[in-house]
Amino acid sequence: MTDRPQTNSLDGLVAIVTGSGRGIGQGIALRLAQGGAAVIGVDLGDQSETGKLVEAAGASWVAHEVDITDEERVTVLVADIVDRLGRIDILVNNAGIDDAVGFDELDLARWRRIQAVNLEAPFVLAKTVVPIMRQHQYGRIINISSGSVLSPMTRFIAYRAAKMGIIGLTRAMATELGADGITVNAVSPGVIATPMAIDSLPQEFLDDQVSIQGVKRLGTPSDVAHTVAFLAGAEASFVTGQTISINGGSTFV
Repeated sequence: MTDRPQTNSLDGLVAIVTGSGRGIGQGIALRLAQGGAAVIGVDLGDQSETGKLVEAAGASWVAHEVDITDEERVTVLVADIVDRLGRIDILVNNAGIDDAVGFDELDLARWRRIQAVNLEAPFVLAKTVVPIMRQHQYGRIINISSGSVLSPMTRFIAYRAAKMGIIGLTRAMATELGADGITVNAVSPGVIATPMAIDSLPQEFLDDQVSIQGVKRLGTPSDVAHTVAFLAGAEASFVTGQTISINGGSTFV
């Protein structure tokens, strides 16, 4: 007997969203809250604005300041959530860092830091929450990749490698976890108007990107969040191992 919702409502579900303090993570946290989920935000930065938005939506909210590259801290985090709320149903691996470094400038230390946050931490978080999801035969893991892996852009070598790794991890996990009622999908945003994108990408690049898209604007966190909310619900139970591009038509796969 599976303990899972029968509609796409997220009522009664518990969601972890990493990198929830701003940008895409904040948009996802708010959208899941609007769907009825209790939201646990995980970020090293300030999450007070996200908390206000989630609570205004009438949802339960708890913020944790956790370095997701620290496996011991992640284990404690998950145990605390289960102790308080009894379950974890949704994991959104959104937290990430970029580094506008080309191949010649990239050293091993910078490479390892990018991989640790963007690829290893999602694996550790998934390993930690899957046993909880199995108890209810319901789980939704949504990994945030990047549209940059599909574009011939320069620099961001380690970041793009990690985000391509996320797609491989997603597919491998989907194959192994589907029998437990757990789906695993990736969302690959194009250029989204977030602080990280605006700070790291030149305006000329942003303008050129919009010019080649079918939809003539930058994406918003809400554009990403609506897709994540669908994947988090019961109606997406036959969608797994997929990478969904949200990019205004800048690339087609």
